[in-house]
Amino acid sequence: MIRLYQYAPAWGMNVSPFTLKLETWLKLSNLDYQTIALRTPSQSPKGKLPFIQDEDGTRVADSSLIIDYLKRTRKIDPDHELTERQRAEAISLQRLFEEHFYFVLSHSRWIDPLGWATTKSGYFGFLPPGVRDLVSAVVRRQIRRAQHAQGIGRHSQDEIYAMGRADLRTIAVLLGNRSYFFGDGPTTIDAIAYGFLANIYFVPIETELKRIALEFDNLRLYCERLGQGLGFLSVAAGSGSPQ
Repeated sequence: MIRLYQYAPAWGMNVSPFTLKLETWLKLSNLDYQTIALRTPSQSPKGKLPFIQDEDGTRVADSSLIIDYLKRTRKIDPDHELTERQRAEAISLQRLFEEHFYFVLSHSRWIDPLGWATTKSGYFGFLPPGVRDLVSAVVRRQIRRAQHAQGIGRHSQDEIYAMGRADLRTIAVLLGNRSYFFGDGPTTIDAIAYGFLANIYFVPIETELKRIALEFDNLRLYCERLGQGLGFLSVAAGSGSPQ
C-alpha cells in the first residue's frame, strides 16, 4: 500500500493545496493508500510535503512527480483520453493554479491580517501559547520573504486580490457548465483544481479572496459535487462541509 505523508489536518480537512491535489488524484485513480500526518516536512526527501513511500520502500516527493511515478508504475492514467490540445490546456491551467494562484491563496492565509488570525490558531493551536507565538511568527516571516522573492509580495493587498479575481474568473470561464474540465470523468486537472478551490470554499478563513470565490457559483458547485463524489465531503452537509 502507498504511504502518503502529508500535513496534519486542520478544521477537519487537508489544508495544503498540493497534498489535497495528490490525495484527490489517488482517490479518482482508485489506488489504495494510507495517510501519515506530519507536523513538519523535515522527513521529506526534498524538505516539502507531500511525499510517498511505495511498497518497495521507494520514496518520491513533489505532487506532480509522484503522480508521474504512479502513472508509470501502476499503469494507470486518468488523462489517457485527452487530446493533445486538452493536455496543453490542462498544463496551462495547472501552471495558473500552482505558479500564480497559489501565492494569492498563500497571501490570504499568511499575510492578510484577517486570514492570519484564523490560520495561526488552525495551524499552530496544538502548541503551547508561548511556543505557538514564536513558531508561527518564524513561519510567517519565511512565507513573507518567499512571497517577496517570488514577486507577488511586492504588491498591495488590493492588487493581489484583483489578480486572484482574474485567476478565478479565468478558471470559471474554462470550466463553464461542465461537470469536469475535460470529458465525462475527472482527470488530473480536476484533482489539481479541487486541491486549490476546496481550500477556499471549505476552510473557515474569511478573507476577500473567499468573498470573491463565492461570486463564481459554478466553481463552488463543482467543488461540492467533486468532493462529495470522492468522499471528502458529507452529502448530508449540503453546503459542502468536510466530514
